[in-house]
Amino acid sequence: MKILTIAVAVILLAAACVAVYVRLAPVRIAAVSLLPKNAPGDYALPGGHYAVRPLETVDLAALEAEIAATVRTRQVSGSPNDLPMIFVHRSLVWGFPDVTRVWVEADNVHIHSHLVFGNSDLGVNRERLLSWSTGLGLEGLVTDGTR
Repeated sequence: MKILTIAVAVILLAAACVAVYVRLAPVRIAAVSLLPKNAPGDYALPGGHYAVRPLETVDLAALEAEIAATVRTRQVSGSPNDLPMIFVHRSLVWGFPDVTRVWVEADNVHIHSHLVFGNSDLGVNRERLLSWSTGLGLEGLVTDGTR
């Protein structure tokens, strides 16, 4: 019984250490690679989602406000006049960070939302992009026919 109690205590301590690390470790934004695409569309990526839209169809100030209003989101840098805009989103329970970058290149707005830890975001980043699309009235920001 004593060994079982010690094993449970060790497991709980390890889980607590992981939780503290995930919440307090600095988010290395540069570690999240960018895969620029020039054609407007939606691109599923392992651990994230990438959307490209023509600049004339996106109000960058409204997009910034929509992203910043997302729960558990902190804007790290940038503005519509000082791109790129970078946001960090944290999951509710463990506080896993995801990073969203918004920038303009070749007359297109690029929105890349990606996890920092792990291999799968369980579709959370795609859902965020869909939520922002709905909030801004941008039909097709995220489509079911992901390229």
